[in-house]
Amino acid sequence: MSLISLLQATIARFRADNPLIPSNIFIFGFVTSDESASVRFSQAGAAVEPNVKEADYLLYGTLAEIAALLAPHTPSRKAAFDAVDMRPAYPFNDYLMSIFLNSFDLSCADLDYTAKRFDGPYPFPPRYPANENSYRTLRYTPEPLPIYDRAQLPELVADEHPEWVELYDFAWQLAFKNLRRPEPASGFVSNFIDPAFNASIFMWDTVFMTLFGRYGRRVFPFIRSLDNFYASQHDDGFICREINSFTGASVFQSLDPRSTGPNLFAWAEREHYRHTGDSERLRRVFPALMAYQRWLRDWRTHPDGSYWTCGWGSGMDNQTRVPASEWSHRGYTWVDATMQAALSVENLSWMAVKIQRREFDQELAADSEYLNAYITKKLWDEATGFYYDRAPDGTFSRVKSIAAFWRLLTSPVPLTHVARMLRHLEDPATFNRPHRVPTQAADSDSYNPHGGYWLGGIWAPTNYMVLCGLSQYGHHDLAYAIARNHVENVAQVFRHTGTLWENYAPEFTAPGKPAGRDFVGWTGVSAISIPIEYLIGLRLVQAELVWDIRLPERHGVRRYPLGATGTVDFICEARASADDPPTLHIRTDEPFTLRARWGQNTRLLSVEAGAATFTLA
Repeated sequence: MSLISLLQATIARFRADNPLIPSNIFIFGFVTSDESASVRFSQAGAAVEPNVKEADYLLYGTLAEIAALLAPHTPSRKAAFDAVDMRPAYPFNDYLMSIFLNSFDLSCADLDYTAKRFDGPYPFPPRYPANENSYRTLRYTPEPLPIYDRAQLPELVADEHPEWVELYDFAWQLAFKNLRRPEPASGFVSNFIDPAFNASIFMWDTVFMTLFGRYGRRVFPFIRSLDNFYASQHDDGFICREINSFTGASVFQSLDPRSTGPNLFAWAEREHYRHTGDSERLRRVFPALMAYQRWLRDWRTHPDGSYWTCGWGSGMDNQTRVPASEWSHRGYTWVDATMQAALSVENLSWMAVKIQRREFDQELAADSEYLNAYITKKLWDEATGFYYDRAPDGTFSRVKSIAAFWRLLTSPVPLTHVARMLRHLEDPATFNRPHRVPTQAADSDSYNPHGGYWLGGIWAPTNYMVLCGLSQYGHHDLAYAIARNHVENVAQVFRHTGTLWENYAPEFTAPGKPAGRDFVGWTGVSAISIPIEYLIGLRLVQAELVWDIRLPERHGVRRYPLGATGTVDFICEARASADDPPTLHIRTDEPFTLRARWGQNTRLLSVEAGAATFTLA
């Protein structure tokens, strides 16, 4: 029996002369992990609808649990009702359920119609499509945690840079030490990687941990760490940026300016799809992501449609770009929040096409068009060639933040803007410091040469964002230069201290002050993703695997995970110079196409299953 057929059998019990049927319309939604549907009823009649778009009340459970609740003869209707999860959690849900049951001649004498003690505040009503988010119905299935095994992970090969390999291997060891099972009271639905910062999981950290974790996905599904955020989504679409991993409680009330952000879930999920082709996951996560984007548009925008956040919500706690803003937006439009919204709707539009959820096309296209126009016209300063936070009076903050480079991950961006932004990345007066790229420009009054957390500190997530933006617009030489500088600084600090750090100093080869130690968190991106993608040079560009070959020494990656099931060994032989034609040894268990680039040359290679050598010229 399907959910639809179960509900159709239920409404067959409807009698027009039943005096217990309400005169006004009630809509009850029912959601299982696979299906969702609603019953709309009043004295005028009853009907089943194949969605929960307009449902006032939601019941989550398995099909068997819902069938028991709606069975004509149930020993205890109360027990059956307690087995499902009704949302919103009003103190009078027993009474609301009795309205439904009585309307279809289903006995419910054992339900308690007295409102329970309730100290408030009342919950928000459900917001479509959060009510389709199937993660909220999942229950954790115990799974063992894998242990670190170097032989099961991709192997970095860099003959003349053993420090890169040591850094890479240590990052994986630390990552596997931070794998966790959900605590019984948390409501979490998946094993996860813990940021190991405090007793919480963090949205900003976890997104970036999936971006290096994708290379170890054959051993542990790092992307499913995000499932615990989706499972914690509120009825109105809100997802807290920090969730207690023992209780499952949102650490912040939703309307607190610090409560959520940055808005990067859709970007992380699209990146995962590019590496795996997992369209089923896209289908499943889309309702949660779309509902979250709608919540942000409702509660994080100014009247002009631009987005705001605060220091904590942006993830860059103590930057001085907006005065006294760790916990307040101060009325400013924030460049990163607005650009991340543009990135989110762009990625959601792509997902909607990929999984054929076209009902949101118009809404997303309008949002994308408006946000990109706003960023170009309202946040760009022609005089200095940079994007800035915008004050309530329309003037710009004069503090240049790395946050502005989120623009390079959106499209379309005027190429003249891209060119001028790149000049700042090359300028020693702003972002081209001994360790690239400081999060607050060196020409700001509060720039801290030791990092000062986000007053100039070098952080893995923002450096990786800059590299991805440069790749998107084809500036591969600059991306390589920044990546090489960053990894070599991180590797040298690792050799001196024996560990990874939360952030690094921009003027010294040293940890930032302050900075947490043993911090694989997002610093795994600096030790794993950036070496693979920008030093070895293996990265996905759109749907194409590119090998951007720059190192003259023997280098490559063994056990590279390609798509859903493929595994490839890539080795480039040593050359006299980076401009010499490379010789590539490739072993694969699945055929694929590779675009090899070296110097000013490009070759498209069709690689068949097995082992092959390609001498390029």
